[in-house]
Amino acid sequence: MRETTDLPEHLAPSPPPEMTATTVDAVLADLATVAGRLIADSTAAQRELDERDDESERWLAQDGSLAGHRSYPNPSRALSSVRRAYAIENARLLRQSSREIVAWWADLATYAALSTAAGQPINPVRAAGADPSAHLTDEELHHLPGPSADVRALARLAALFAGPPVNPDATADPPVDAGEFASRAGLMLQRSPSGDVIVIDDPFPEARLPRMWGDTWVKYQMPALLPADELAAAFTAAGVPPTVVEAIRTATTAVDDVLAAAARLAEPEDVDAPVRDPAVAAEEEALWEHVERTTDILAAYARTLTDHLPAIRTAARQRAQR
Repeated sequence: MRETTDLPEHLAPSPPPEMTATTVDAVLADLATVAGRLIADSTAAQRELDERDDESERWLAQDGSLAGHRSYPNPSRALSSVRRAYAIENARLLRQSSREIVAWWADLATYAALSTAAGQPINPVRAAGADPSAHLTDEELHHLPGPSADVRALARLAALFAGPPVNPDATADPPVDAGEFASRAGLMLQRSPSGDVIVIDDPFPEARLPRMWGDTWVKYQMPALLPADELAAAFTAAGVPPTVVEAIRTATTAVDDVLAAAARLAEPEDVDAPVRDPAVAAEEEALWEHVERTTDILAAYARTLTDHLPAIRTAARQRAQR
């Protein structure tokens, strides 16, 4: 979990009213339902895309059997092409949307479980951090984990060393590297009325994910979560029953494993290798198959924490009464 943005005491946002246990449970239950629907929709969209791909291959095979047939007008073939293009985009959007919702569920379930175990209130703004439909004010953004003062300073330095913006308007127009550095932290570069480059929080919902989860989201499209041993240790210290801790450890280990697989795939290939080793190719294929299950693995993790939240709540209550 990333650290919350440091602010001077006089600029610290006022805390919003905490969420009740009933409200937290209701939001997590709704998230479970919505995530399940999106995963089902994504699976159906992929099936449709597979069917459109098969149809497209049939057209290619047919067109290849007759000279000049591929250049001859064919409305039915055009319809097939349009439907395939739509299926590609629909499958992509649903795959991305289901990942984002499941990542939000996993993040919120973790935040709720750890806060409950520690006897701390649950901030509704923090709970809405990864909600793609939520719009937060500048003050509310500071309730979220995010870039430190050092990262903000580095973003500004990157823009300054890159040279003045081309666009003299309010929004800065720095070279791509400076802008990318800022966006990877959920920040934006602008010019102040006096012409100085300033760093501000990006207010758009999609910017909150890299803000909260950093490179874990940017590189692997996964939320930044505690490793299995750290999470299990936190719940053990809070007096959570061992059976619950073990269930959480198992689900978290699965997340750790798929993140490791994604990181392995992101490693640069040895371009100087004369021949591709079949064993390496087989391992890479297995890694891809594993990574393709990321959304389901994250959902299983989120469901485990959601299901065991009442037990964590009971343990916290018993600990407070001692």
